[in-house]
Amino acid sequence: MRECKCQATNYHDYEKCRVLQMDLIVIAGFLGSGKTTMILSTISRIIERTGKKIVIIVNDFGKIGIDGKIMQKYGLQVQELANGCICCTLGPDFISTLKTVALEFSPDIVMVEPTGIADPQAILNSLEFYNGPSINRRIIAVIVDAVRFSAIVRALERPLKAQVKAAGLVIINKIDEVPDGTVKEIEAKIREIRGSVPVIPASAIEGTNLDKVVDFLVSAC
Repeated sequence: MRECKCQATNYHDYEKCRVLQMDLIVIAGFLGSGKTTMILSTISRIIERTGKKIVIIVNDFGKIGIDGKIMQKYGLQVQELANGCICCTLGPDFISTLKTVALEFSPDIVMVEPTGIADPQAILNSLEFYNGPSINRRIIAVIVDAVRFSAIVRALERPLKAQVKAAGLVIINKIDEVPDGTVKEIEAKIREIRGSVPVIPASAIEGTNLDKVVDFLVSAC
């Protein structure tokens, strides 16, 4: 057993902190890239394969497009999805939200959908101040929009490069909406930024290559 460093205020939380280990997956990408659709399209597959309990942390329920009762629980807005996965909104700050989620829901995997412009590496760096239950693996998956990629490169090249450099996986989404040649050009540009990163062309809407995405995330977790 590991030493508990979570500064728990009661024995119940102390035991959770001491025993629980979870994986953290950050799903990054610019607004409109399809982050939410990709998350919702993959979590059911991950649960089916592994039986693991997943909690999603999002900024806004309105962007998820899921009907259902939203509850106030543990100081967070919480919604249980049809597959048993729990979704909650980001609280006052990421670190306190993550600790609350870990202690109250005991997840195997926490998926985080940050704002589009966010630097995912900064999110992982902030874990230096996290003192909750242990985080086993930390994964950054960056989703790029195949349709708007060239426009994003022109307008947001620096944050795009930061996201790709931080990524453990890059997913080229919406490949069903562009020619094959465009997908190859996008992958080549990604390789210019970081040649060694795994790249998976996919379509969250059509389900294309989602099993490959899940294979990567499951093997990483």
